[in-house]
Amino acid sequence: MAARVAFGTVVAGAVAVWLAWGFGAFSVYLFFAAIAGAVAVGARVGGDWLTAASRRRFDDDRRRR
Repeated sequence: MAARVAFGTVVAGAVAVWLAWGFGAFSVYLFFAAIAGAVAVGARVGGDWLTAASRRRFDDDRRRR
């Protein structure tokens, strides 16, 4: 649900930028929105990887030196 709200906000912002400042500003907006989206996806994937690595370490029952 939150992802749909966030995506709707980005789309509404894109339409507002296009109407207010034209296609040039719209393309710049989309460029930075794509960067923000890629960073968010990367953080999600990286966070999942880090959590999995941490769980493997602390759920391991072998003794450590």
